[in-house]
Amino acid sequence: MEHSSATTTSAPSKGFSLDPQVIDDRHHFLLRKLHSLSGIVPIGVFLIEHLMTNSRAFGWFGLFKGGPEVFNTAVGTIHSLPYLLGLEVFGIFLPLAFHAIYGIKIALDAKPNVHAYPYMANRRYLLQRVTGYIAFIFIIVHLLKFRFAHWIGWGPEFMNPDDPDKFEMTRRGLMEWHISQFGIVVPAWITLSFYVVGLWAACYHFANGIWTFCISWGITVGQTAQRRVGMGAAIVGIVLFLWGTMSLFAFATAKPGATPAPSHATEQAASEVRAF
Repeated sequence: MEHSSATTTSAPSKGFSLDPQVIDDRHHFLLRKLHSLSGIVPIGVFLIEHLMTNSRAFGWFGLFKGGPEVFNTAVGTIHSLPYLLGLEVFGIFLPLAFHAIYGIKIALDAKPNVHAYPYMANRRYLLQRVTGYIAFIFIIVHLLKFRFAHWIGWGPEFMNPDDPDKFEMTRRGLMEWHISQFGIVVPAWITLSFYVVGLWAACYHFANGIWTFCISWGITVGQTAQRRVGMGAAIVGIVLFLWGTMSLFAFATAKPGATPAPSHATEQAASEVRAF
Protein backbone atom coordinates (compact mmCIF):
# COMPACT_ATOMS: atom_id res chain seq x y z
CA MET A 1 0.00 0.00 0.00
CA GLU A 2 2.43 2.60 -1.18
CA HIS A 3 2.51 5.74 -3.28
CA SER A 4 5.97 6.77 -4.33
CA SER A 5 8.04 7.64 -7.32
CA ALA A 6 9.35 4.85 -9.53
CA THR A 7 12.66 3.34 -8.56
CA THR A 8 15.41 3.36 -11.15
CA THR A 9 16.69 -0.16 -11.76
CA SER A 10 19.13 -1.79 -14.11
CA ALA A 11 17.86 -3.47 -17.25
CA PRO A 12 16.50 -6.91 -16.34
CA SER A 13 18.55 -9.83 -17.56
CA LYS A 14 17.04 -12.30 -20.01
CA GLY A 15 16.22 -15.91 -19.23
CA PHE A 16 14.50 -17.65 -16.34
CA SER A 17 15.71 -16.66 -12.88
CA LEU A 18 14.64 -17.16 -9.27
CA ASP A 19 16.76 -14.22 -8.10
CA PRO A 20 14.35 -11.95 -6.15
CA GLN A 21 16.03 -8.82 -7.49
CA VAL A 22 15.74 -10.02 -11.10
CA ILE A 23 12.07 -10.86 -10.53
CA ASP A 24 11.48 -7.42 -9.05
CA ASP A 25 13.27 -5.71 -11.93
CA ARG A 26 11.17 -7.56 -14.49
CA HIS A 27 7.81 -7.23 -12.77
CA HIS A 28 8.30 -4.15 -10.61
CA PHE A 29 5.09 -2.38 -11.67
CA LEU A 30 2.96 -5.52 -11.27
CA LEU A 31 4.43 -6.39 -7.88
CA ARG A 32 3.86 -2.85 -6.63
CA LYS A 33 0.24 -2.99 -7.73
CA LEU A 34 -0.31 -6.42 -6.17
CA HIS A 35 1.34 -5.24 -2.96
CA SER A 36 -0.96 -2.25 -2.81
CA LEU A 37 -4.05 -4.30 -3.67
CA SER A 38 -3.28 -7.09 -1.19
CA GLY A 39 -3.22 -4.53 1.61
CA ILE A 40 -6.87 -3.72 0.87
CA VAL A 41 -8.15 -7.09 -0.35
CA PRO A 42 -7.92 -9.51 1.34
CA ILE A 43 -5.79 -8.25 4.26
CA GLY A 44 -7.75 -5.08 4.96
CA VAL A 45 -11.06 -6.88 4.65
CA PHE A 46 -9.88 -9.50 7.13
CA LEU A 47 -8.66 -6.81 9.55
CA ILE A 48 -12.10 -5.22 9.54
CA GLU A 49 -13.84 -8.57 10.06
CA HIS A 50 -11.40 -9.63 12.78
CA LEU A 51 -11.68 -6.44 14.83
CA MET A 52 -15.45 -6.29 14.35
CA THR A 53 -15.75 -9.86 15.67
CA ASN A 54 -13.50 -9.05 18.62
CA SER A 55 -15.56 -5.95 19.37
CA ARG A 56 -18.47 -8.26 20.20
CA ALA A 57 -16.68 -9.02 23.48
CA PHE A 58 -17.54 -5.51 24.71
CA GLY A 59 -21.02 -4.69 25.96
CA TRP A 60 -21.24 -1.25 24.28
CA PHE A 61 -23.38 0.04 27.15
CA GLY A 62 -26.42 -1.81 25.86
CA LEU A 63 -26.44 0.04 22.51
CA PHE A 64 -25.30 -3.08 20.63
CA LYS A 65 -25.31 -6.74 21.54
CA GLY A 66 -22.03 -7.75 23.10
CA GLY A 67 -20.41 -9.72 25.88
CA PRO A 68 -18.85 -13.15 26.38
CA GLU A 69 -21.80 -15.15 25.04
CA VAL A 70 -22.13 -13.00 21.92
CA PHE A 71 -18.38 -13.19 21.33
CA ASN A 72 -18.35 -16.97 21.65
CA THR A 73 -21.24 -17.28 19.22
CA ALA A 74 -19.55 -15.00 16.67
CA VAL A 75 -16.25 -16.88 16.89
CA GLY A 76 -18.04 -20.23 16.74
CA THR A 77 -19.80 -19.15 13.56
CA ILE A 78 -16.45 -18.32 11.94
CA HIS A 79 -14.86 -21.58 13.09
CA SER A 80 -17.78 -23.51 11.56
CA LEU A 81 -17.17 -22.09 8.08
CA PRO A 82 -16.47 -24.75 5.43
CA TYR A 83 -12.93 -24.97 4.11
CA LEU A 84 -11.72 -22.70 6.92
CA LEU A 85 -8.11 -23.85 6.64
CA GLY A 86 -8.06 -23.09 2.92
CA LEU A 87 -9.56 -19.66 3.55
CA GLU A 88 -6.88 -18.97 6.15
CA VAL A 89 -3.98 -20.15 3.99
CA PHE A 90 -4.97 -18.59 0.67
CA GLY A 91 -7.05 -15.67 1.95
CA ILE A 92 -4.91 -14.55 4.90
CA PHE A 93 -1.51 -16.16 5.44
CA LEU A 94 -0.11 -16.16 1.89
CA PRO A 95 -1.31 -12.63 1.01
CA LEU A 96 -0.07 -11.42 4.38
CA ALA A 97 3.34 -13.02 3.84
CA PHE A 98 3.66 -11.47 0.37
CA HIS A 99 2.56 -8.03 1.60
CA ALA A 100 4.93 -8.15 4.56
CA ILE A 101 8.01 -9.46 2.74
CA TYR A 102 7.66 -7.19 -0.28
CA GLY A 103 6.78 -4.30 2.00
CA ILE A 104 10.02 -4.79 3.91
CA LYS A 105 11.91 -4.73 0.62
CA ILE A 106 10.21 -1.47 -0.33
CA ALA A 107 11.06 0.02 3.05
CA LEU A 108 14.71 -1.04 2.84
CA ASP A 109 15.04 0.37 -0.68
CA ALA A 110 13.43 3.68 0.28
CA LYS A 111 15.41 6.80 1.21
CA PRO A 112 13.23 8.94 3.50
CA ASN A 113 14.01 12.66 3.43
CA VAL A 114 11.76 13.76 6.28
CA HIS A 115 14.65 15.59 7.98
CA ALA A 116 15.48 17.58 4.88
CA TYR A 117 11.85 18.18 3.90
CA PRO A 118 9.63 17.89 6.99
CA TYR A 119 6.35 17.99 5.07
CA MET A 120 3.26 16.06 6.13
CA ALA A 121 3.51 13.74 3.12
CA ASN A 122 7.08 12.83 4.05
CA ARG A 123 6.12 12.23 7.68
CA ARG A 124 3.24 10.02 6.55
CA TYR A 125 5.62 8.18 4.20
CA LEU A 126 8.04 7.47 7.04
CA LEU A 127 5.31 6.59 9.53
CA GLN A 128 3.81 4.10 7.07
CA ARG A 129 7.08 2.18 7.11
CA VAL A 130 7.57 2.40 10.87
CA THR A 131 4.04 1.14 11.55
CA GLY A 132 4.63 -1.59 8.97
CA TYR A 133 7.59 -2.93 10.95
CA ILE A 134 5.65 -2.71 14.23
CA ALA A 135 2.58 -4.40 12.75
CA PHE A 136 4.77 -7.15 11.25
CA ILE A 137 6.22 -8.04 14.67
CA PHE A 138 2.83 -7.70 16.35
CA ILE A 139 1.06 -10.02 13.89
CA ILE A 140 3.74 -12.71 14.23
CA VAL A 141 3.52 -12.66 18.03
CA HIS A 142 -0.28 -12.58 17.92
CA LEU A 143 -0.42 -15.63 15.64
CA LEU A 144 2.06 -17.54 17.79
CA LYS A 145 0.11 -16.66 20.93
CA PHE A 146 -3.25 -17.84 19.68
CA ARG A 147 -3.46 -19.48 16.27
CA PHE A 148 -0.27 -21.54 16.56
CA ALA A 149 0.01 -21.82 20.33
CA HIS A 150 -0.19 -25.62 20.08
CA TRP A 151 3.10 -25.57 18.13
CA ILE A 152 5.24 -23.53 20.51
CA GLY A 153 3.48 -23.90 23.85
CA TRP A 154 2.55 -20.27 24.45
CA GLY A 155 -1.03 -21.37 25.23
CA PRO A 156 -3.85 -21.46 25.50
CA GLU A 157 -4.59 -22.94 22.10
CA PHE A 158 -7.32 -20.79 20.61
CA MET A 159 -8.41 -23.29 18.00
CA ASN A 160 -9.00 -26.10 20.48
CA PRO A 161 -12.38 -27.49 19.33
CA ASP A 162 -12.96 -29.14 22.70
CA ASP A 163 -13.15 -25.77 24.48
CA PRO A 164 -16.09 -23.70 23.22
CA ASP A 165 -15.41 -20.84 25.65
CA LYS A 166 -13.27 -18.72 23.35
CA PHE A 167 -13.86 -15.62 25.48
CA GLU A 168 -12.21 -17.14 28.55
CA MET A 169 -9.49 -18.67 26.41
CA THR A 170 -8.71 -15.25 24.92
CA ARG A 171 -8.83 -13.60 28.33
CA ARG A 172 -6.27 -16.08 29.67
CA GLY A 173 -4.10 -15.59 26.60
CA LEU A 174 -3.98 -11.86 27.25
CA MET A 175 -3.88 -11.77 31.05
CA GLU A 176 -1.91 -14.97 31.73
CA TRP A 177 0.57 -15.22 28.87
CA HIS A 178 2.78 -18.25 29.54
CA ILE A 179 6.08 -18.67 27.68
CA SER A 180 6.65 -22.28 28.65
CA GLN A 181 10.13 -22.53 27.09
CA PHE A 182 11.49 -20.12 29.68
CA GLY A 183 8.98 -20.63 32.48
CA ILE A 184 7.86 -16.99 32.19
CA VAL A 185 4.45 -15.47 32.82
CA VAL A 186 4.33 -12.10 31.09
CA PRO A 187 2.72 -9.39 33.28
CA ALA A 188 -0.71 -8.45 31.97
CA TRP A 189 0.14 -4.75 31.67
CA ILE A 190 3.04 -5.54 29.34
CA THR A 191 0.86 -7.75 27.15
CA LEU A 192 -1.93 -5.18 26.98
CA SER A 193 0.51 -2.35 26.25
CA PHE A 194 2.07 -4.42 23.47
CA TYR A 195 -1.37 -5.07 22.01
CA VAL A 196 -2.40 -1.41 22.13
CA VAL A 197 0.77 -0.35 20.29
CA GLY A 198 0.45 -3.17 17.76
CA LEU A 199 -3.21 -2.40 17.23
CA TRP A 200 -2.45 1.28 16.64
CA ALA A 201 0.26 0.39 14.13
CA ALA A 202 -2.00 -2.00 12.21
CA CYS A 203 -4.92 0.46 12.11
CA TYR A 204 -2.78 3.40 11.03
CA HIS A 205 -0.97 1.33 8.40
CA PHE A 206 -4.26 0.16 6.92
CA ALA A 207 -5.99 3.56 7.06
CA ASN A 208 -3.07 5.36 5.47
CA GLY A 209 -2.82 2.50 2.99
CA ILE A 210 -6.39 3.18 1.85
CA TRP A 211 -5.36 6.74 1.00
CA THR A 212 -2.20 5.74 -0.87
CA PHE A 213 -4.04 2.90 -2.64
CA CYS A 214 -6.60 5.31 -4.07
CA ILE A 215 -3.82 7.60 -5.30
CA SER A 216 -1.60 4.90 -6.80
CA TRP A 217 -4.55 3.26 -8.58
CA GLY A 218 -5.76 6.58 -10.01
CA ILE A 219 -9.01 6.61 -8.04
CA THR A 220 -8.35 9.99 -6.42
CA VAL A 221 -6.65 12.40 -8.79
CA GLY A 222 -7.33 15.90 -7.47
CA GLN A 223 -6.41 17.29 -4.07
CA THR A 224 -10.06 17.63 -3.05
CA ALA A 225 -10.73 13.96 -3.71
CA GLN A 226 -7.54 12.95 -1.93
CA ARG A 227 -8.47 15.06 1.08
CA ARG A 228 -11.95 13.55 1.29
CA VAL A 229 -10.63 10.00 1.00
CA GLY A 230 -7.99 10.83 3.59
CA MET A 231 -10.68 11.95 6.03
CA GLY A 232 -12.74 8.84 5.35
CA ALA A 233 -9.70 6.60 5.79
CA ALA A 234 -8.90 8.33 9.09
CA ILE A 235 -12.42 7.61 10.33
CA VAL A 236 -12.04 3.95 9.35
CA GLY A 237 -8.75 3.75 11.27
CA ILE A 238 -10.29 5.37 14.36
CA VAL A 239 -13.28 3.01 14.31
CA LEU A 240 -11.03 -0.04 13.96
CA PHE A 241 -8.78 1.15 16.78
CA LEU A 242 -11.86 1.76 18.96
CA TRP A 243 -13.16 -1.74 18.25
CA GLY A 244 -9.79 -3.24 19.17
CA THR A 245 -9.20 -1.25 22.35
CA MET A 246 -12.73 -1.85 23.63
CA SER A 247 -12.33 -5.59 23.10
CA LEU A 248 -9.04 -5.46 25.04
CA PHE A 249 -10.84 -3.59 27.81
CA ALA A 250 -13.54 -6.27 27.89
CA PHE A 251 -11.02 -9.08 28.26
CA ALA A 252 -8.89 -7.18 30.78
CA THR A 253 -11.82 -6.38 33.09
CA ALA A 254 -13.63 -9.73 32.84
CA LYS A 255 -13.63 -11.98 35.87
CA PRO A 256 -11.76 -15.27 35.48
CA GLY A 257 -13.93 -18.31 35.00
CA ALA A 258 -16.06 -20.10 32.48
CA THR A 259 -18.47 -18.06 30.41
CA PRO A 260 -22.12 -19.07 30.82
CA ALA A 261 -23.38 -21.36 28.09
CA PRO A 262 -25.19 -19.57 25.27
CA SER A 263 -28.94 -19.31 25.64
CA HIS A 264 -31.29 -21.23 23.38
CA ALA A 265 -32.07 -18.05 21.43
CA THR A 266 -28.39 -17.33 20.91
CA GLU A 267 -27.72 -20.89 19.70
CA GLN A 268 -30.70 -20.70 17.34
CA ALA A 269 -29.45 -17.37 15.91
CA ALA A 270 -26.00 -18.86 15.39
CA SER A 271 -27.42 -21.90 13.60
CA GLU A 272 -29.45 -19.64 11.33
CA VAL A 273 -26.32 -17.66 10.44
CA ARG A 274 -24.40 -20.86 9.68
CA ALA A 275 -27.30 -22.18 7.58
CA PHE A 276 -27.42 -18.94 5.62
